[in-house]
Amino acid sequence: MMTLNFSLAGVEFRLGEIVSGFYRHTDEFKPHLHPLRTPRGHCVTSASPHDHKHHKALMYALRAEDVNFWEEVATLPTEVPGVERHFDFTEVVSRGPQVGFTEKLHWSAQDGSLPSFDEVRKITCRHDPAARAFVWTWATKLTALRPLHLVQSQWSHGLPDGTKVNYHGLGIRFRRDFGGMTRNHELRVDGAVFKEKFQQQMGARPKEVTFIGSLDETWPVERAGVTFQQRQDNTLYIMEDYIPFMGLGPTNRAPLKLTTAQTIEESYTVAVFDV
Repeated sequence: MMTLNFSLAGVEFRLGEIVSGFYRHTDEFKPHLHPLRTPRGHCVTSASPHDHKHHKALMYALRAEDVNFWEEVATLPTEVPGVERHFDFTEVVSRGPQVGFTEKLHWSAQDGSLPSFDEVRKITCRHDPAARAFVWTWATKLTALRPLHLVQSQWSHGLPDGTKVNYHGLGIRFRRDFGGMTRNHELRVDGAVFKEKFQQQMGARPKEVTFIGSLDETWPVERAGVTFQQRQDNTLYIMEDYIPFMGLGPTNRAPLKLTTAQTIEESYTVAVFDV
């Protein structure tokens, strides 16, 4: 039986003694899930590591031409930092085989100017014993509050054909030992398995992608993984080595212009599992 526990710091998702995840809705910039744990209790995420403070475990953010919701700082003279501000929880299911809530958020510049989106976000979690997994859903409906030009980062990854792969959207920053410097990590893209050179899959458009890594504190070494499934056709951004990261998003393939009241609707399933 899953349970939800609310506190001033956030929302705890629990199965017995195991906390499957903690949703930090009070974060200064963007609500996120950390830690995310497997049913055996292994944490698979990292939040605000020293190399990228704005990487916050399982998170969702975009970047407009004038407001940067991802990096949480201005990286160009033409932009200001943005915040995804929590307003309310509704449709709360706090006990049962699947628990979760709907959340209302407002996206704007950090000082409250430049209102950009109203968001309705729904997050749920259930335990799947057969898959040795906690299965999450993350669904969002973003309504533009003004004409917006959603841009790609200046640090987007360039492909040989000249296109760029951006990293905004739903992203997960993994614990550092998931990186390619350790053994037994792998990437699965729609069933195809890759043991090395994950970045060769940069720009793929998978329905399902899985990142598996080894856990340093276990002996014999145990492994855990995370699978993203998407209902959209978003492009994959993937990194291994020193910055293990995976993301799918609506601007990963190209910038996007929205008119006032235009919406972005996305739905993801995220399985966090023991191997």
